[in-house]
Amino acid sequence: MSDARTASAQPGAALSAEDQARADFYALLGRLYAGAPDAPLLQAIAAANELEVASADEAAKELASSWRDLVRASEAMDPEAATQEYQDLFVGVGRSEVSLHASAYLTHPGRNLLADLRAELARLGLSRRPEVPLYEDHLATVCEVMRALVAGAPGVEPVPVAQQREFFSAFAVAWVFDCCGAIQHSPIANYYRRVAKFTQCFMAIERDSLAIE
Repeated sequence: MSDARTASAQPGAALSAEDQARADFYALLGRLYAGAPDAPLLQAIAAANELEVASADEAAKELASSWRDLVRASEAMDPEAATQEYQDLFVGVGRSEVSLHASAYLTHPGRNLLADLRAELARLGLSRRPEVPLYEDHLATVCEVMRALVAGAPGVEPVPVAQQREFFSAFAVAWVFDCCGAIQHSPIANYYRRVAKFTQCFMAIERDSLAIE
């Protein structure tokens, strides 16, 4: 998504296994919300291992359960059906069934969310590539920005947790759960109901974990 130049608290430091997993999930969600999964992606998700839960933490159990459901749905999902579902849900004719843009959920008078987001990305050294058609407040873009903040990218260093928390709090947590709820309650959602449930569980853990860092 970006051509970024950011600073890390520990330049060149290897990512922890936890941060690598976070980055991988953000990358997957970014891909799933940017467009319908093709056959190779569905096969890759279907072949993924279950998440190990070593504690009695209910949020972790719910995440593992939602991941298991997404894996099983990917095993059964036809790529053409996935493409049609994505089109019907998020593109539509004239108006989408469910919006994937933050601006549809955050309507504060006097605030231009997209302008604020673009200013924040510029401050972080991130920018949208010319060939990317999605606006910066699209859920796929927000996930990709978080992936870059956590793990970096070619020529880009990860940023400290404090900066990850700042971006997540300002541009994700206030609307992502409403978006996931809208998808899950849509009568035409099938595969993406599982995607939204997993997103909801993952983002809840991110919210709680970043809050105590």
